[in-house]
Amino acid sequence: MTDELARVRAALADKYSIEREIGAGGMATVYLAEDLKHDRRVAVKVLRPELAAALGPDRFPREIKILARLQHPHILPLLDSGEADGFLYYTMPYVDGESLRQRIDREGPMPVPETVRILREVTDALASAHAAGILHRDIKPGNVMLSKRHALVMDFGVAKAVTTAGGNTLTTVGVAVGTPTYMSPEQATASTDIDARSDIYALGVMAYEMLTGEPPFAGRTAQATLSAHVLEKPTPVTEMRAAVSQPLATLVMRCLEKTPGDRWQTTEELVPLLEALTTPSGGVTPTQTRPSKAVPPAPAPVAPRRRGVFIGGAAAVTALIVAGALVISKLSGGGTGGGLGSITRVAVMPLRDISGADAVFAESMQDALITSLAGLKLAGVVPRSELGDKGQSLRVRDIAAEFKVNAVMEGTLFRAGDVMRINLQLVEPQSVQHYWTGSFEVNVKNVLAAQDSIVRTINAQLRGVLDGSARKTARPNGEL
Repeated sequence: MTDELARVRAALADKYSIEREIGAGGMATVYLAEDLKHDRRVAVKVLRPELAAALGPDRFPREIKILARLQHPHILPLLDSGEADGFLYYTMPYVDGESLRQRIDREGPMPVPETVRILREVTDALASAHAAGILHRDIKPGNVMLSKRHALVMDFGVAKAVTTAGGNTLTTVGVAVGTPTYMSPEQATASTDIDARSDIYALGVMAYEMLTGEPPFAGRTAQATLSAHVLEKPTPVTEMRAAVSQPLATLVMRCLEKTPGDRWQTTEELVPLLEALTTPSGGVTPTQTRPSKAVPPAPAPVAPRRRGVFIGGAAAVTALIVAGALVISKLSGGGTGGGLGSITRVAVMPLRDISGADAVFAESMQDALITSLAGLKLAGVVPRSELGDKGQSLRVRDIAAEFKVNAVMEGTLFRAGDVMRINLQLVEPQSVQHYWTGSFEVNVKNVLAAQDSIVRTINAQLRGVLDGSARKTARPNGEL
């Protein structure tokens, strides 16, 4: 038994029975212990003595306490923290599994479906923490535990708590907060302007490693790695592993953009993209197997692409739309109105441009949908000039109350290259149940032809929905 282990055991003996050391990192040593009060196994993380001395006995426990409020199925919660005999520690549940680091080291590149599933769970955890105003700042395989089929992210905000508590004293004791291999360019240059996009960069590095078996800048000194994050462009993930689909590769490489403004801007927008990629077909074909508030968009064409074989032009646009329409109509009841009552007035909300490069198309598409619905003359439609930008900030229930509508259409669009996916849903605003949903993929080389084809298909489907609704409540003279 080492002297330090004996001292830790003695210091925490009133709360924890320390069994053995199970890991060590740059900031802490991890021990497996028994929580004496609650009769459960826990992981006790004890900060390095020199780090504890730099932080002091009061500030770190105060800073880390805020992390205890995080609650999410894929976040390993903070159970306790404190100081004892000069040791600063915090405890988390003990996970009977292995870390993602151990898994990659043992098996190398991971299966693509499993990679996407784990990424989705980690991203969902990040999105929840970011919504609470907490950044991770040290996302890496060593901070992701695998328990059965699920990923659990640990050490949320610990790097920030250490930094805040230690201030300028950290440099004097030679402690680097964070891991160079996974640091964003802004972290590598010691910028104070760190936000959620820094976690997104680290997520991209981790995803790259999961898919290829090594991070984008590997086998270097710490300083060389930090310099590469700032100056060098990573090798495309598809060159490292050809089996990675283009949509997944695009998602990962955008996470790795040097400039924060060129990355995905929020983890929230990444979640539906990864959800779409976890479908049996890889997010390529719309499945509509369960209702959801929004059909998850995915940046993939309808069929796997072979170089030089992608079909373009109006014929491809029509074929793609019809294929999507047949699947969706069958699964959503063929446009019967969903048994939700009559539709007398509809509001079409601004479409959300997920890829961030098609605002003009999104606005034009909203206009086209409003014009198309009004042309059916089966329900009133709120003009776009009256709706303005309110659809971007108000919930569907608020829209319904303000504009006296009983159906709201909302949607998203995402483009990868020349292929755009458009997801739409027509919902009853109070129950948020669906009258109709549709997911379409088109080649947008000819933007006007693509838009016209989409609108014609949607028009045909919605005519059945609105006409069925009208017949259910029609008066003897046929008026609504």
